[in-house]
This record gives sequence, C-alpha cells and structure tokens, in this order.
Amino acid sequence: MIKYILKTVISLFIVVPLFSQQLPQYSLYKLNDVIINPAFISSKDYNQFSLMVRDQWSGFEGAPNTQSFSYYNLGHSEFGRGFSLFNDVSGPISILKGQISASKLIKTDFKHNLSIGASLSIHNYSFDNTQLVLENDGLIDPVINTSLIDKSNGVSADVGLSYFGKKFQIGASVLNILNTKINISETNDNSLVSHYYLNFDYLIIDNSNLKLTPGLLIKKIGASNIQFDANLMVDLNQSFFGGVTYRSSDAFITILGVNYQNYSIGYSYDFTFTEMNIPSYGSHAIVLNYRFKPKPKDKDKDGIFDFEDECPNTFGKIEFQGCPDSDNDNIIDKEDDCPFEFGSVENSGCPDKDNDGIVDKYDECDETPGLKRFNGCPDIDNDGVKDDEDDCPNEKGTIKNNGCPEIILADTTSILKNEINRNNISLWAERIHFEYDKYNIDENSKIILEKIAEYLIIDSDFTLHIIGHTDENGSKRYNKKLSINRANEVYRFLIKQGVDKIRLKAYGVGESQKISEKDNINRRVEFKVVN
Repeated sequence: MIKYILKTVISLFIVVPLFSQQLPQYSLYKLNDVIINPAFISSKDYNQFSLMVRDQWSGFEGAPNTQSFSYYNLGHSEFGRGFSLFNDVSGPISILKGQISASKLIKTDFKHNLSIGASLSIHNYSFDNTQLVLENDGLIDPVINTSLIDKSNGVSADVGLSYFGKKFQIGASVLNILNTKINISETNDNSLVSHYYLNFDYLIIDNSNLKLTPGLLIKKIGASNIQFDANLMVDLNQSFFGGVTYRSSDAFITILGVNYQNYSIGYSYDFTFTEMNIPSYGSHAIVLNYRFKPKPKDKDKDGIFDFEDECPNTFGKIEFQGCPDSDNDNIIDKEDDCPFEFGSVENSGCPDKDNDGIVDKYDECDETPGLKRFNGCPDIDNDGVKDDEDDCPNEKGTIKNNGCPEIILADTTSILKNEINRNNISLWAERIHFEYDKYNIDENSKIILEKIAEYLIIDSDFTLHIIGHTDENGSKRYNKKLSINRANEVYRFLIKQGVDKIRLKAYGVGESQKISEKDNINRRVEFKVVN
C-alpha cells in the first residue's frame, strides 16, 4: 500500500510546478567534480573517463537510481571540453540527458588561476503513468491517465566559475540556469528548477605519503532550504583514499577507494538519518575513473610542444624557443627589423654594408660611408653640400654656390658698394646662407655684410629688420630657435661693423616661409627696410 500511495503522491506533484530534487544526488562528486561545475575542467592537468552508478535509498521500491558516463579533455593550453550522458530514474519519472561542456582558462596577474565554463544539455523527460496504481477510494482524478506515458524534450544550460591554486579551489555554479518547459499531463507549467552550488576545498597536508583535504559544498535547489556537505578526504601513499561527509538534514557518508596506475575506483555509502532510513538500506554509489595525461601538441611541427613554444603557429628553432630566424642572424623574426636580410644586433637585425651607422634600408648611399643628416651620403669637403649635389665635391665651398668656393674680386666689390640702396638691400641678403644646423657666418657672407654695414652707416634714415629662416629638417620648436640664432648672428656682426643697434631688429620665423624646394636656399636671412 505504501508504494501505491507514494506513486500517487509523486504523480500529483508532476501536474504543478516542481521544486523537489530534479538532478541526481552525488555523494562521490569529489571524484568527478566536473558534473557540478563545468569550469572545473580547466583546473585539471589530465584527461578523464568516468563511469558512475548510484542507488539512492536502496531497497525502497521506486527509489532514485542514476547512471552516468562522462569524459573531459584538455586539448588546448587555455580551453577544455567534455561531454556526459546521464540516466536518472525515480519511480515513474525518468530523465535521459546528453551534455556538452567547455571551459576557458583566464590568465591573471596573480599566482592563481581563474576559469569559466558552460554546459548545454538536451534531455528527454518521461512520466510513465502505467506504473501508477490508484487507491480505490471511489474518486477518479481526471488529470491522471494510467494508460499513457508522457514525454517531453527540452534543453537546459549550466554556467560555472572557478578560482584555484595548487592547494585550494573555490567554485560557484548554476545548473539549469536556462531551460525549456516540461509539457506533460496536458500542462506546460512544469520546468527544471535551478541548482546553485558553492564549494571550497583546501589541501592542508600535501606530501607523497599523506594528503588531507577538507571541503565544503553549499547547495540551494529551487525553493528548498539551503543544504551543505562538509567533507574530509584522505589520500594514503597515492594508492588508497577515503573520506567522510556530513550532509545536513540527510545523511553521514563514508567513502573508500583505491588508485592503480591510471585507474581509480571509489565507493560511497550514505547512512540516512531521516525518515527514509526505516524503509531503505541507505544509498550506495560507485565511480570508476580512467585518467591519462593529454598528449602535448606541436601545431607547427618544429619539435617544440605548444605549451613551451613562444611561436606555436610558426616553424622555428629549438634555441629560440620555437620562433623562426629566417635570415640566420641570431635575431628572431618578431624582433628583427629586417627579418629576411642578415644583419647585426646593434642594428636590430638590419644590414649596414658601408658601416656608417645607417642601415641599408634607410641609406641612400649604402655602399659609401656617409652622414646621418644626408641619409648616409658623404660630404667629403664638409661644406654642407652632399657629394652627389656638390659641383666641387673635393673643394670646400658655399651652399648658395652649390658647394663651390665663391670668389669676390676687388673691382666687383666696388661695383656692389655703389649699387647698394634701400630698394635692393633685400637682394643682397639672398647671398647670405648657412650650413646645415649652423648659424655661424662664413667668410663670403662676411664680405657681403661688411659692404651692407658701410651702406647702413652712410644712409642712417631707416630701420632694418633681420629675419632668420631654416629648412624643414628638425622640429618646429628647434627650427624656430635656430632661425633666431641666425638673425642674431647677423645682428651682432653689423653692430661690430659700427651700425647703431637702435636701427636693427632681429627675429626668426623658423621653417614657416619656405621659398625653395632646396634646403640650402631656405637656410637664409631676409632684410626688410622700415622707414
């Protein structure tokens, strides 16, 4: 009679929203904790096959029994994956579920690790009305049809989070966080409720002879009260293990097991201290595990496994931790500015055939030692005009005369003196130029300025503005200062020649007033007459 009443009660719960246990109870979850949190896959350093059988409330007709098979694989240094099959039967209710899981290892700035995981399940929920035998009390429940087997298919999703180190693990997960409705008995008000798990484990003793790990698992299922499992696991000589668990308001659990090579087998027995201890013989579970190390991968086939390979997607050399050196200059390609040309360390892997300190790819004269300011081209006579633009490359000259020396004859000087006036004095300034990055006045320019000074002393009825200019090489701020120095140098020279400084004003405008595409023409001063 008891079994009939129980089955009837179970059937009545099916036609209303359910808040009872809808997922199997696991006493041996410590031997395969991935089933309660998919993020735990990434906390392992091995692959595992697991087979579990559990008989809850043994001896009680219609009591839950569970079978599961699972496998997880660490096929990547950051990603783990797995799948599981579950069959859970409780009286007329059965759930057959297939599940795929994945986890991601997240690198942190700390010594510990963080991982996230998720699972997606497809389940078949079945309610066998034919197993119900209703009590003959003269009443007929129109909802229950004892000749039908109600079935409903659906999907659900789980998520998990894990923070772990060598001696501890903290996990949080929600199973059935998303799920579809269970449509049975002509109602769609039923659904799988969410299961919340929070667990803590800490390895307090860790040596080859003894490992001691206390732990705590806190559970919250739907609208039911919070339940917790307090456990203590012991491992002896890595061969035998055991443990005890106290499950609040339910049972004391003992665990025994043995490790042999890659295999482990564990058994648990639940001493139930609730009202279920009278009609049942407790709960039994057994788990068989096979563990093996994942085979290291070498995607680029260079003989260095990916977890040690700094360039895992490119064929490289052992001495460079798997990174390539295409030009064999002992500088790996990712740090080589010229990865396909043999170079030197001091030039960041680039060649410098003429050894002038300017690498060939920036050297306009890569076979002849030159100067940096001329992009590697030489200036043998050091007159500020590079040789390939110097009309007199072996004779020091002036920039304005294309590198050739400027000769001013005595009779020419007298003619110039007679020709200087207010209207053409600016033309005389055009004959005054400066070398690259210099503001000193050369000898030819001094001759011109001496004649201008003589004229200024004779004609003292105007003010002369001296404006300095530069080419575009260098920063604007630097060029502005350089142009001022050039104007001031001319200003000081004219004063030394006897020109009243009140009549002179000097300032610079940098590179802002370019008059030619040739840099040597732009390195100049300009005269402006102010009446």
